[in-house]
Amino acid sequence: LRSYPRPTLQPAAVSYLESRGISKEVTEVYEITVRPDDESILVFPFYDENNDLQFIKYRNTAPKEGQSKEWCQANCKPILFGMNHCSTEARSYLVMTEGQIDSLSVAEAYDGKVNTVSVPTGAKGFTWVPYCWDFLSQFKTLIVFGDHENGHITLLDEMSKRFHGKVMHVREEDYQGCKDANELLQTHGAEAVRKAVDNAVPVDIAKLKRLADIQRKDMTQMKVVK
Repeated sequence: LRSYPRPTLQPAAVSYLESRGISKEVTEVYEITVRPDDESILVFPFYDENNDLQFIKYRNTAPKEGQSKEWCQANCKPILFGMNHCSTEARSYLVMTEGQIDSLSVAEAYDGKVNTVSVPTGAKGFTWVPYCWDFLSQFKTLIVFGDHENGHITLLDEMSKRFHGKVMHVREEDYQGCKDANELLQTHGAEAVRKAVDNAVPVDIAKLKRLADIQRKDMTQMKVVK
């Protein structure tokens, strides 16, 4: 991919992403473009923390019957989308989404002033982990903003096991009936996306209770053994 030309902003990419609530400014910063031979195919370039292109993903915005909706460039290194836009100074937390447009939605809501990434190949694809572990380990807290489906948040279970720091997630009520960050942005606006991230809660740990939930007992009324 070293010889791959740097993407240039194309009106078709801007137009489509604006229809999804993503501004021209964010589209340009993240270098989203379209294929020269087909303007209906979005191109998402994945740059690592050194700003080197490592992976490319395509999204067909108008698939016909039998056509794939998404696919990846062959023989690339799977990494997280948006790594090159994460601050090298503010390493407090990282927001992780399932889709690239969801990650762009978080960036849109915060005017780009947020550390947000998305996984390259869906909720069940973790081939990126070996290539991004050092990057991920720099963050103290991971906020999972996966897709909310059937009462379950994608990515959450797996990242709770893998991430060594504190894992948090968007509350179910803050999805407001939406599936993901982009639907939330389109339906309820940027403030709703910020609220969802800002109100994230820690993952519950099995067999562990919050001290505030423990009921005080009268020790004098407890059975004792002499």
